[in-house]
Amino acid sequence: MSEHQQQVLIVDDDQAVRDALEFALRLQGFNVHAYSGGNELLAGGELAQAGCVVVDDNMPGMDGLELIGRLRERDIPVPAILITSHATDRLHAKAAVAGVRVVLEKPFLENALAASIQTLLESANY
Repeated sequence: MSEHQQQVLIVDDDQAVRDALEFALRLQGFNVHAYSGGNELLAGGELAQAGCVVVDDNMPGMDGLELIGRLRERDIPVPAILITSHATDRLHAKAAVAGVRVVLEKPFLENALAASIQTLLESANY
């Protein structure tokens, strides 16, 4: 797998969660860039190299599904993982409509996030 495919972008407004996810994924060998919100991600230059985005569902301003919708509007089909504290059936349905391939509920079980990222990266057409 190339470096291009291993690039993971994390978007979470909670600094502690963002730092923990970034640290854990770097230990797993991923190239990680972290952002505090959707506008910061959209203004950043890493989208062209993204293999996967991990987006928190509940953020102030622009929530995770809105961010993913904006990526799709810009024709950025990067695989997305939505992380949430409340994985309801309604959220799963809305995520599926938005093109989210994986919804994970916090706290994650063992290596669920890294395994989900790896699966998305391996299935991406590069």
